Amino acid sequence: MEIEQKWTIPEKVLKEAFGKQEIDDKYYPIFSERAIRALNGIATDYEPEQDDIEGALDIAKEYMNIYVGQIEAGLSELWATTYANYHLIEDVDDSAWKTYCIVCDKEGREQADHDLALFAYFLSDDPKFINNYIYLFKNGNTIKETNEFIQLYDSLIAKGKSDIYAKQYALHHIDTPDDDYCHLYASKYEECINKGIDSIKASLIADEYEARFDEHYPQDEAGKEFIKGYIIGYEYAIVNGIEDPKLFANEYQKYYISVLYPDGDDPYIVKGKYDDLIKELYPIK
Repeated sequence: MEIEQKWTIPEKVLKEAFGKQEIDDKYYPIFSERAIRALNGIATDYEPEQDDIEGALDIAKEYMNIYVGQIEAGLSELWATTYANYHLIEDVDDSAWKTYCIVCDKEGREQADHDLALFAYFLSDDPKFINNYIYLFKNGNTIKETNEFIQLYDSLIAKGKSDIYAKQYALHHIDTPDDDYCHLYASKYEECINKGIDSIKASLIADEYEARFDEHYPQDEAGKEFIKGYIIGYEYAIVNGIEDPKLFANEYQKYYISVLYPDGDDPYIVKGKYDDLIKELYPIK
């Protein structure tokens, strides 16, 4: 909704305020327009007083500090304008996310990604930060979380962990800051990747592995075998595209445990949907 421009600010006052900004004269028209717009947003139903004018000038100065910084960093006009408008009232993370979405919607993902890369460089010229920030930004993470990710990743690499393990552990730690569960997820993910399983399936398997421990945390060796049997079945089901991987895993687990801890001469035979297939496969090496 456009605000009616009933009031203006004397040119002398505008130029005096702009002169204190120490920015290129080419930006004066934008500063002037922003100050007048801000004044009319403040004094909507009364004649403005001096305090209102000073408030409007302060808003224009803050806007220009943000806007010019973005333009000088090479970002597009749409990004700079949108980001400056948002950042007047919101933090960097929310402003950047909303701006990215608007640029993507109006000018396409390629332009939005180009602006995002420049914005990352605007925040820091460290290549490690830039690359990780862009990836994490698109997953909804913040600058603070990016820096924490880098710090944790570096510490794990220094301890001799692999790149795959360190990255997955640090990523998981953003949402699940529990060392035990981060290790469970990262170790299983790494194991899957090393077996040649693709990253999407590896993530599904690692998620389920962590969930099994969360639901049935093993207190002894039998408890660990209980989870192991389920995960062997679940991994097989995911890798081979079985329709209901959790059902397959549960049936496999029963067969696995019955063979491992037989009750009598013959192992318990699962009477389920995947009974025949499981008997053919067991044990999966």
